Amino acid sequence: MSNERTEKRMNRRSFLGLGVAGASLWSLRGLGAEGFIPFGERGEDEKILVVLQMSGGNDGLNTVIPFENPLYRKARPQLGVPEKDIHKIGKGLGLHPSLRGCAELLHAKKFAIVQGVGYPHPNRSHFKSMDIWHAADLRGSRAGTGWLGRALDQELLSHPRGKAELGINLSERIPLALVGKNYKPIAFQNPLGYQYQGSSEEKKVFEHLAKKEAAVEVNPVLARLHQVAEEAVLTSASVRKAAQEYKTPVRYPRNQLGRSLNHVAAMIAGKLPTKVYYTFHGSFDTHVNQSGRHANLLKQMDAALMAFQKDLRRLGMADRVLLMGFSEFGRRVAQNKSQGTDHGTAGSLFLMGDSLRGGIYGETPSLSDLDHGDLKFHMDFRRVYAELLDSWMGVPSVKVLGASFPKLGLLGS
Repeated sequence: MSNERTEKRMNRRSFLGLGVAGASLWSLRGLGAEGFIPFGERGEDEKILVVLQMSGGNDGLNTVIPFENPLYRKARPQLGVPEKDIHKIGKGLGLHPSLRGCAELLHAKKFAIVQGVGYPHPNRSHFKSMDIWHAADLRGSRAGTGWLGRALDQELLSHPRGKAELGINLSERIPLALVGKNYKPIAFQNPLGYQYQGSSEEKKVFEHLAKKEAAVEVNPVLARLHQVAEEAVLTSASVRKAAQEYKTPVRYPRNQLGRSLNHVAAMIAGKLPTKVYYTFHGSFDTHVNQSGRHANLLKQMDAALMAFQKDLRRLGMADRVLLMGFSEFGRRVAQNKSQGTDHGTAGSLFLMGDSLRGGIYGETPSLSDLDHGDLKFHMDFRRVYAELLDSWMGVPSVKVLGASFPKLGLLGS
């Protein structure tokens, strides 16, 4: 097939859909006609947000443990964590035994815990609740976009020539949180695999389109394909180069989260201009035999976080990178008959970074005043989002969230 015929075929079948997740020709995501931004040099004062999604509904009550409250032991006669094993952090609270590193960072004021986090009229469906967290929208009026995607839309408005930063998702699936009206995220699990995946014939045509000598000026469709191809080739090369060249003496745990955070450190060290990295850990859906599984998940997370923070300090970036970990909901207060816990409502989230005002934020939820067996939330999660947007990302939170929310003082402003 001639190059001209192949170009037409690729145009019909693929390129017009490159902004859609799952395009067959590329593992690259977000190369649609709107919102693609090539990588470039990162500013010296650029701040980076890393979001860790603890999928499945983390049991906040066995993560941040009110061990002095007798109602905790009463509700969890078998699942309650022994006081002697807990890392005590003050206010009658302790962290799970698997979170030794997090406890040390908390004492050093480089780790923050926000308690009682949730939203009005909570939903116990994994999918619906996660959509609410991703969209930061309780009314469904912002369907199809996420809070970080809308923030990146604001960046596009500020940099109409395409110099805004990208968000990268370290997974094959694209979270709604990163999807904007104009900004479309890219996603890959391994940066070394972020490259062309079509046939040799299609690759030849794609690379031909990416070259300036390709005769595309007379055809606006081919001109757009030329721009996409050129940007895609440069971007994928930058990502792979950062991953290939990165060497660190820090030993990351050999689990998916450890590998993901290692890749994030590599791309930060490679000076990619990314403002937001997104990754996953789980599943925390511990309906059955929770104790061992939950302990292992938290242990994996703690090890990965400590390696990442150590690496950031080695790179001199620990004060410019902030990590937030969250889950779609907590678990019910009482253990169930299967030695697990079922879907609940309010939980806790955490932040890690050298620029934090570390500590414990919010009131410890009551174990006597419950909402049909669930903890009552008192901290709208959008308060945390608003502070991250205003004080860290430099994006007006009102434009992203549609309302104003009081700050907690996590970042000292």
